[in-house]
This record gives sequence, structure tokens and C-alpha cells, in this order.
Amino acid sequence: MNTYRKTAVIVGILFIIGTVSGILSGVVTAPITAESTYPLSISASETQWLIGTLLILLMGFPLAMIPVLLYPIFKKHNEILALGAVLFRGVFEMVCYMIPAISQFLLLSVSKIHGTTGAGEAADLQALGSVLIATNVWSSLLLGLVFSIGGMMIYVLFYQTRLVPRWLSGWGFIGAVLYFIAHLDGIFGSQQVLSFDSGLGFLMAPLAIQEMVFAVWLIVKGFNPSAIASLSAKPVVNQA
Repeated sequence: MNTYRKTAVIVGILFIIGTVSGILSGVVTAPITAESTYPLSISASETQWLIGTLLILLMGFPLAMIPVLLYPIFKKHNEILALGAVLFRGVFEMVCYMIPAISQFLLLSVSKIHGTTGAGEAADLQALGSVLIATNVWSSLLLGLVFSIGGMMIYVLFYQTRLVPRWLSGWGFIGAVLYFIAHLDGIFGSQQVLSFDSGLGFLMAPLAIQEMVFAVWLIVKGFNPSAIASLSAKPVVNQA
């Protein structure tokens, strides 16, 4: 297995790990956030909450590695756009994953403090918890924007280089645009974490499906050999 084939397989696996971890994180923490006493009751399900929070990080790290692994290939076509993908889908996106993870760790601390204090301080702790929940919501919406902008860059590069079929990269680009619109509406509209059945959350579905199809394609088929040969013969292109 040559280097490019390995890269394709690894990128496909990272897509799956990141997506599955994100889904599991929501599944694990959903029963806790649905409680009427949330967030002050989090400490009663501490292990479950910690697993859900760590899954956020397990989602972020693999997804942030994808543009880094693709950069040596893409820079031969357009170094600036490849670097933009690294910044948005790598650096900025990872920061956006860290913020909700930290806020969830802090929510657990608030819940533990509540368990050792009197009723007089409960209102203050509830207010602090509400601020941390709001931080989680806004960081999630911001993550959606950053994620989709980086996704547009990546799929433009895939479309232009023909490393994968254009119907697949075109699907990804359109899905990223719809994903961006859904989160922009979330910021100016509901101001809540989006789900597929709320607001314009259904617009996230095309990209969610595409990325799993994309991942399987990379694992099974890999990159287009003729496109790889064409890129390998090119010098690094530094253009906007």
C-alpha cells in the first residue's frame, strides 16, 4: 500500500471515528440534559457525563487531523486554499471543540459544588450553570460555521483535483453550504444547539450522509490514481 493509498484510508477512518464519537456523545449526555434539575444534577451521573465530554474531544481530534493529512497533497494544487482548510477544519475547529468540552467539565464542577452547599447558594450556581450552558450553545453554533467553511475549502480542492469523483465532492460542497445556512439561522434564530428535527437542522443531513459515503469511498477506492499522478508531477502552487 503506497503513501497516498494509506492517506486515503486513514482519512476515511478518521471521518468515521469523528462522526461516530459525536453521535455517541449526544446519546450519552441526552438523558442528563433532559432532567428537570439539569445542570445541578450532573454529578449524580458523573461517569456518564465524563464519557460524553471525552467523546467530544475524541470527535474533534480525528476531524482536525484530516486537513493536516491532506495538506501535502492539496498544496501542490493550491497551497493557500490548502492552508485555509488546515486553519478552519484543523486549528479553528479544534478550538471550537475544546470550548464545549471545557464548559461541560465546568458544569460537572458546578454540580459537585452544589452538592456541598446550602440552598442559599443554589440560585447563584444555577445562574453560573446557565452561563456555561449558553457557552456550550454558542460554541456549537460557531463550530458549525467554522466546520462548514473548512468543508467548503476541502471539497473545492477535491473537486478541482479530481481525487474523488466530482459528484461526491460536489455533494460535499453543497452539503457544507447547507450546513452553514442551518447554523447561521441558528445564530440569528433559535439560538439553540441544532438537531435534525429543529429549525433548519434538516439542512445538516446532506453533509452528514455525504461524509459517511465519502469515508467509505476513501477506504474502499482511495484517490484517483491519474489525479495523484498529475499532482505528483506539479510543483507547489501558491495562489488565492
